[in-house]
Amino acid sequence: MRDTRTITQQNNKMAVWFVLTLYLLVTLAYGLVNPLFEAPDEVWHFFTAQYIAENGRLPVIAAEPDPWLSQEAAQPPLYYIIGAALIAPIDTAAARQEVWPNPLAYPGDASLQANINQFIHAPREAWPWDRYVLAAHLLRLFSTLLGLGTLLCIYASGRLIWPDDGRKPLLAMALVAFLPQFNFLHASVSNDPLIIFLASTAVYQLLWLWQNKITAPRLLLLGITVGLAALTKNAGILLLVYAVIVLILLEIRDWKLRRECPTERLKYKDNLPSLISNLLLLLIPTLFIAGWLWWRNWQLYGDFTAANQFLRFDQGNGGFTVLEVLGQTDSLLRSAVAVFGWFNILAPTWIYAIWGGIVLLSMAGAIVAAVSLPRRVHRGKDTVATHGDQNSQLPNYSIIQLLIINNQLQMAALLTLWPLLVYAGLFRFMLITPAAQGRLLFPAIVPLALGVSYGLTRWHWRSIYWVVPALALLTTAYSLFFVIRPTYAQPPFVVELPAQVTPLNLEMGDGLTLLGVNVETDTAVPGSIIPLTLYWTADPIPQEAPELVLELFGRDLALLGQYHAYHGRGNYPANLWPPGQIVADRVNIRVADTAVTPVLARLFARLNNTGTAAQEIAAVKIIPKSWPESSDETLATLGDGIELTAVTLDKTTAKPGDTITISPTWRVTAPPGQPLTTLVHLVEAGQPPLATGDSPPLNGSYPTTVWETGEVIEDGYTLTIPDGLADGRYPLWIGLYTPDTLARLPLFVNGERQPNDVYLAGWVTVHP
Repeated sequence: MRDTRTITQQNNKMAVWFVLTLYLLVTLAYGLVNPLFEAPDEVWHFFTAQYIAENGRLPVIAAEPDPWLSQEAAQPPLYYIIGAALIAPIDTAAARQEVWPNPLAYPGDASLQANINQFIHAPREAWPWDRYVLAAHLLRLFSTLLGLGTLLCIYASGRLIWPDDGRKPLLAMALVAFLPQFNFLHASVSNDPLIIFLASTAVYQLLWLWQNKITAPRLLLLGITVGLAALTKNAGILLLVYAVIVLILLEIRDWKLRRECPTERLKYKDNLPSLISNLLLLLIPTLFIAGWLWWRNWQLYGDFTAANQFLRFDQGNGGFTVLEVLGQTDSLLRSAVAVFGWFNILAPTWIYAIWGGIVLLSMAGAIVAAVSLPRRVHRGKDTVATHGDQNSQLPNYSIIQLLIINNQLQMAALLTLWPLLVYAGLFRFMLITPAAQGRLLFPAIVPLALGVSYGLTRWHWRSIYWVVPALALLTTAYSLFFVIRPTYAQPPFVVELPAQVTPLNLEMGDGLTLLGVNVETDTAVPGSIIPLTLYWTADPIPQEAPELVLELFGRDLALLGQYHAYHGRGNYPANLWPPGQIVADRVNIRVADTAVTPVLARLFARLNNTGTAAQEIAAVKIIPKSWPESSDETLATLGDGIELTAVTLDKTTAKPGDTITISPTWRVTAPPGQPLTTLVHLVEAGQPPLATGDSPPLNGSYPTTVWETGEVIEDGYTLTIPDGLADGRYPLWIGLYTPDTLARLPLFVNGERQPNDVYLAGWVTVHP
């Protein structure tokens, strides 16, 4: 009968394969669902590899840079060389002509209602793949496999720290395997997966060296890993610094171990080579692999890292302050969890909340464990692994001695140093250029994952080993199918117009007919979104892709909102449509925060470059977020549902030719349900008007047909004193009437109907 330990090991091994398989399935799904080149810099990474495959040499950034390579031409080339070898057998010669950039795209803005896609995805991207499409998916698969290697490094590093507990390493691996940003990144064409894998491999090697006898082959292998990392991204230079520090700390540790704890001896100490020879064994392969690149960069760009070339593209040397960089911490952390597209697709708030909760729970667990560690050890409740004995009791050591002799604590300190170095390098970069991208922290993914796992497991909840990975898997699956997939979905076809659609049948040019519109909201407020669906058909199909322009106009034709994109929110230009089909194109228009309200805004549509004028297609009520406070006093009641609560004149003394502004405030107690015009008369009793200022409320921009109960409308009218008017004191009257019949609404003051159904707004004294 197998013992419990054997069964546990087998179960753990099965769980490892299960997590790896799930990672592979999820990340492959990301690569299929997320359209090609809809990840940051992916198109430039691809074309840099394609350039090497096609030309057999490394690119150089010239005075006029190649826009298809951008700053990636100055990146360390290892990823692109490997990528070029992978895609060399595939015909990608026409890739630049076949890839269709979206000219209206604007990366980095998650508030956009369209043009989130940086590229137009024609049917040729569909299965079966060939040419550049096949090549790009092959490179995405390469990235996915590199992610598998990183996950194995996390698990193996965890087993070095916790040799008798496979659950903590498994939890750390699962957290990363189901981190949405990790899946998204490893489903794209990018050199980041390679540097993450190499850095993770180097961290594992350093942990192994910390626990075992240092040998020349091991150091040479570490040097090769660091050199390859430096040949992949400049983060490899930081990795070299880290490796040198660790080797120095190894010597310091052994010296302190002999000095502070003389009873402890490293069995292999006498066989250790000198520090200098250790460093040489590390540096020689690193310089051999990456030194030529540093020399080349110095000759070409005057900077051995070529970082100055990145600044040319990224608006560098911005002179950001420390406080400004620290202010980007939230963006940095969010993008380490789930920011998709070209930094313009955010996950729902609850996804960030779940990951934030995981990290906070872990930090709390780690703090509790750190505070209680000396007490637990002194009471003999904990055993700590030392170099000499994996189960030594240390009841009399101080916390400093524990740090010196406790192997696990030493490795924890060692692991903490690497994320600090990575963040320091990123922080320095962010001081000179916008770079708040969480993926740039992923080279430190091994210590970060192991640290989170340790903190979580200090709560000793058995369920944490499956609940937390399940939550992580939920966040990445939701991000894939309910965040990324809908963003790039093409508009559907319909057989006929739905019943709620307003028919239009407008010829818009280029063979496109706007059959109808369905505005999905009756009212909106400043800053809100107006969703609507436009129903189109095209016959014949246009040769070029027309650009749809929607414009929302408010008072005095002020522009309150605009939409400009190819159809399908930029994803489905009309020249790709099948002829005769009805396309249900759903769009959103954001109302400007500065919109003057209330107003019945008018929505116009046009197609750019067709020569057809814009045509009005709908109207939408835009109301304030909160209506103005109105007086408790009612000056007059007009009809069955309108109250006059205040009225003022901007002047009570005027001369001929002057203009007077009358400002009434209306309160709606019941919808009028009919168009009304405001009567504004300067008139003596029984006489024809001397001057009038009649106008629909708000000059017609917010007609009474759309007034609703509870609204408070602060109105305004003007009246000009006619030339030649004799000096005197004249009454100014106000009321409401229907423009078709000129019938005035009954007007009551204190329950009594007023003569001529008008209210005395004030008196105007006229003199020269």
